Amino acid sequence: MSDETKKLVEAALFIAGRPLSVEDIASACNSGNPGSIRQHIEELQKEYLNRESGIILEEVSEGYLMTLEADVEKQILHLAPEKEISSAALKTLALIAHQQPVKQSEVVKIRGNRAYRYIKELREQNFIETKKNGRTRLLSTTPRFSEYFNINDIGEVKEI
Repeated sequence: MSDETKKLVEAALFIAGRPLSVEDIASACNSGNPGSIRQHIEELQKEYLNRESGIILEEVSEGYLMTLEADVEKQILHLAPEKEISSAALKTLALIAHQQPVKQSEVVKIRGNRAYRYIKELREQNFIETKKNGRTRLLSTTPRFSEYFNINDIGEVKEI
């Protein structure tokens, strides 16, 4: 496989904003060889790790996802443009707030695969935080969530 394919693998993971399976990446790169795609992914993971990049290429249960290193994300989150919460993301946020801490896999099971997009949107807006928990993540709300929705006691949300 060429360096060109490796570029395509990286670009596909970057643009998707959601986990991609090896098969999805292979299809996007016009490659019928999942083994070589895995090899490129592993090389990219090592490159990001070796240069102590703020970007992480991590394996999740649904495939591979390009995301930010936690400490870096906290420091630069304010640079992300403020935007309104979509209706679908709001429904996902309500589910997370009510069941927190909740496994990301459970949210996806209830809300469908698009939940990854909504979870990313909510993380970017600092309404939720994620913590690694095996092959999934635990999701919970942040103080910004309480402040934004004027909630004094998160227990009130869980009782609804």
